[in-house]
Amino acid sequence: MRKTLLALLGAAAMMGTITTPASASVQETREFVGHGSSDFGLALFYARHDARSQAERAGFTDCEEYHKLIISPYTATVFWRCTR
Repeated sequence: MRKTLLALLGAAAMMGTITTPASASVQETREFVGHGSSDFGLALFYARHDARSQAERAGFTDCEEYHKLIISPYTATVFWRCTR
């Protein structure tokens, strides 16, 4: 029985019915945290700019903001998850 199973698996592999991907595209995901503070209420804008700058320097372009923490209009933190 074992020899038959091995023979069938070998034949299937030779015929190409059992394949593995030649080049598996691995998607890399990283998280970035942007911090911002402003005396004029622009903290969220600066936090997003900080996160975007970090992501761009690391070579990530496809990002989404999955959480933001606005302590006051003067202090904010954003969390971005980026893939490439």
